[in-house]
Amino acid sequence: MTEAWDTMETEAELPYEEELFGILTDDGLYLDCTLVKPAGLPDEAYRGLRVWVPRYPLTKSTLIACARQEVVAAAPAGKVGHLVFDLRGTGFSDGDPRDTNFNLDLQAVRLWATERFGPIPLSLLGHPQGQGRARLLPIRPGVAMEIYLYTPTAPTDKPPILYLATYANFSAPDDAVCAALAGAGYPVYGLDPLRYLLHASLPGRVLPSQLWADLNTLRAALPADPILLGQPVSAGLALLWASGVPSVRGVIAIGHTQIAFKPGHIFQNDNVHNFFLGRHVQQIAPRPVLFVLQENHPLGGDPEEQAALYQTCGHPRKRITTQKLTLTLLLELLDWVQAQPSP
Repeated sequence: MTEAWDTMETEAELPYEEELFGILTDDGLYLDCTLVKPAGLPDEAYRGLRVWVPRYPLTKSTLIACARQEVVAAAPAGKVGHLVFDLRGTGFSDGDPRDTNFNLDLQAVRLWATERFGPIPLSLLGHPQGQGRARLLPIRPGVAMEIYLYTPTAPTDKPPILYLATYANFSAPDDAVCAALAGAGYPVYGLDPLRYLLHASLPGRVLPSQLWADLNTLRAALPADPILLGQPVSAGLALLWASGVPSVRGVIAIGHTQIAFKPGHIFQNDNVHNFFLGRHVQQIAPRPVLFVLQENHPLGGDPEEQAALYQTCGHPRKRITTQKLTLTLLLELLDWVQAQPSP
């Protein structure tokens, strides 16, 4: 009896609640949904809703952990809900697995959010379908990486690219870039780092050593040593990973970097030195590092921050400034990385 009472008390103290329900689409299908919300928060008090969009054919199960982590991190003052759902034909949602008209799913989610919460800000985190094949790779107990694999059409000797999208924003443009790089002969492994990091920190806030160990595990699943290509914010993780994993062949860091380690519920950053990139990037040499400052982009990079990291890095190193990140430019940057002498 005491044991049962203790369990009930623990559940009551959770900072989040989970509501299970279905959303009806315009073509008559029910989507299986879980709303992870701050405990006791009435609908009229919501200030935003974040929708974790699954990548076909994966289901919502791994994303529920991400939603819980974010709600717990914002407690006790959080006023943002997190919706997790299965796409049609996956998980417990209605539909034929061959039906991939996911735009109707997203439209139904938007309409439901407006009907229930009114005109609050709504963010769609992720893209439901792309040219890359979605795979879930176990990294260590309780930790998984959601990877999107883009395979060249012909055999290639080019190194694989580990492509890190901006946190929580692996979007249609990211999918197009990864597919284009694969079309140019590179095996590409796309990653939304935030989904991985929220899983990585489930057992507790992480240190750099744990992140390096995770990348070493991923490396075993790749065909060769990778080049890391980090978009804004994720560029910081790309630099950190390269600093502690010798099998990384080189790194291209685009835009903001140090801000990657700001979330205190993910990183053990109470000691600012743990994730201070100025301590780590000097370990990358003699592998190449390339910094890209993207002008007229809100996350395009801080010139002073990049200059300081550039000076700390050893050779070979390079800095460029651009107004637009084109495929032609990315291929030129990759060519420069590969042209550097091997360590």
